[in-house]
Amino acid sequence: MNFNFDEDQRSLGETVAAVLADDAQLLAPDPVEAGTSKAWEALAELGLFSLLVPEDLGGAGFSLIDVSLAIEALGAGLAPPGIASTLVVTELLSRYGSDQLKARWLPGIATGELHAALAIQEVGSGPDPLSMRTAFVANGLSGTKMLVDGGTEADLFLVLAGSADGPAVVVIDATADGVSCRAHDGLDPSSALAEVTFDNVAVGDDDILGGAAAADAVATLQDLGATVAAGMQIGIGARVLDISVEYAKVRVQFGQPIGAFQGIKHVCADLAVAVESGRSAAYYAFWAVAEDAPDRARAASMAKAYCGEVARDGCNRATQIHGGMGFTWELALHRYMRRARILEQAFGNSDWHYDRVTEQTVLANGHAARDEAVSV
Repeated sequence: MNFNFDEDQRSLGETVAAVLADDAQLLAPDPVEAGTSKAWEALAELGLFSLLVPEDLGGAGFSLIDVSLAIEALGAGLAPPGIASTLVVTELLSRYGSDQLKARWLPGIATGELHAALAIQEVGSGPDPLSMRTAFVANGLSGTKMLVDGGTEADLFLVLAGSADGPAVVVIDATADGVSCRAHDGLDPSSALAEVTFDNVAVGDDDILGGAAAADAVATLQDLGATVAAGMQIGIGARVLDISVEYAKVRVQFGQPIGAFQGIKHVCADLAVAVESGRSAAYYAFWAVAEDAPDRARAASMAKAYCGEVARDGCNRATQIHGGMGFTWELALHRYMRRARILEQAFGNSDWHYDRVTEQTVLANGHAARDEAVSV
C-alpha cells in the first residue's frame, strides 16, 4: 500500500502555502493588523472551500486526505482559524446533513460566499470537549459559547449542544432570532474570537446532524476537529523550526554562525525529529478519520496530543534560539506562540487526549482478547 501523497495533493499544499506567504498581514508583528488579511478571498478564488463539497452541489468531491497538506499550510501560514473551521463544517454537513440542509448551505460555502463557524467551547467546561451547558429543550436552543473562531463573520454555526437524548450537533443560521454575537479579546486577536449567545433559538428536526444517528455526528466532530487542529499545530511546529534553522545559519557569535555550536545543533535536531514524528501521527489521523477506521478516535487523540506538544515546544525553542530578539514584539515569533496556545485548547487539551488514548488502547486490547478467546 502506498501512503505517499500524490503530485496533486502536494501541489495543493504548496499553492495554499504560497497564497498565504503573499499576505503580509498574516505575519505582521501586531496581531491586531491581521484582521485586514485577504486570505479568505484568495483561498476562495483558489477553490479551497469547494474541495470537500460533493460534486452535485458545486464542489470537487475531494476527501479529507486530499486537503491534509493544505490544512498543514494553514497552520504554518497563520491563516485565520475560521478557514479551517469552515472546512470542518463542510465535511460534517457532507456526511451527516439532510439533502435539504446540504442544498441550503454547501453551494454557498463552496464559492466562499458563506462563512461557517464551530461553537463548541464554554466557560467553565474544562478540558472535556463534550462538557457543556448549552442545550435545546422543546426545540429551543439556549446557551453561550466562547472562543468561536470567526464568529462575528459567520453565516452559520455548528453548535455542540445537549438534549434529552444526549449530545448533538445543531446547525444554526446566524441571522435566526435569538442569536447574538460579540467579539472578545483573547490571547490571539488574529483568530477573530467571539462569544455567541443562543436565546431559545428554534431548532427543527432537520437542523440536527445525523438525525437518529446524532451520536455518530458528535463523535466525528470530536475526531475531525482534533485532527484538523493537529494538522495546523504541526504546520506551526515545522514553520518555527525552519525559521530557527535559517536564523542559526546567519547569526554569528564568537566568529562563527551559532548553528555550529553543539547546543544549537542538538535543539534543532531534536525539534526536527519531533516535527517528522508529529507529521506521521497527523497524516495517519487524517487517513483514519477520512476512512472511518476502527482506531479513528485513538489516532485523532494521539495526533492532537503530540502535535500540540510539538507546536508548543517548537515555539519555546525558537524563542530561545533567537536569544533576546526572540522576546521582541517586532520579530513576530509571538504570533506562532499565540496561535499554538489557542489550538492546544481546541477540542480538548493534550492531557485529555492522552487519557483518551489510554482508554482507547485498553478498549482495543480488551476487544482483541475477547475475539481471540472466541476464536479458540
